[in-house]
Amino acid sequence: MWEKLFKVRWHHSVKMKIRLPNGREVEAEQVDFEVVREDWNEYKLEDGTVLKFKAIVTDIIRTEEYDPSTGNPIYHVRSTNILRVKVPEHLRRLPSKRKNEGVEVG
Repeated sequence: MWEKLFKVRWHHSVKMKIRLPNGREVEAEQVDFEVVREDWNEYKLEDGTVLKFKAIVTDIIRTEEYDPSTGNPIYHVRSTNILRVKVPEHLRRLPSKRKNEGVEVG
C-alpha cells in the first residue's frame, strides 16, 4: 500500500550548498530518483511487542565530495519514518482522560 502512495519520480535537479557534520559547506545537487522498493524492518521485543519501521526517502543529495576509501560520491539522504506498533493485550492500558488544558483569558 505505501509503495503505491509514495511511488515518486523526481524530475528536477537543484544545485545547492549543504553543511557537513564537520561544519564545512560544500556544493551539492539534488538527484532525481525513482522508488524501486521500500520494505518494512520488523523487530520483536522480549515483551512480545512487534515494531515495524520504514524509512521513506524524500530527497537524495549528491555532494561534490568523494569518499577517499572508495572514490564514490558522498550522498546525503533526507527521509521521514513510519512506525507501526502491535502490543500484546496484557501490556495495553486504557488511555487516560486529558485535563482541560485551555488558556485562561482574564
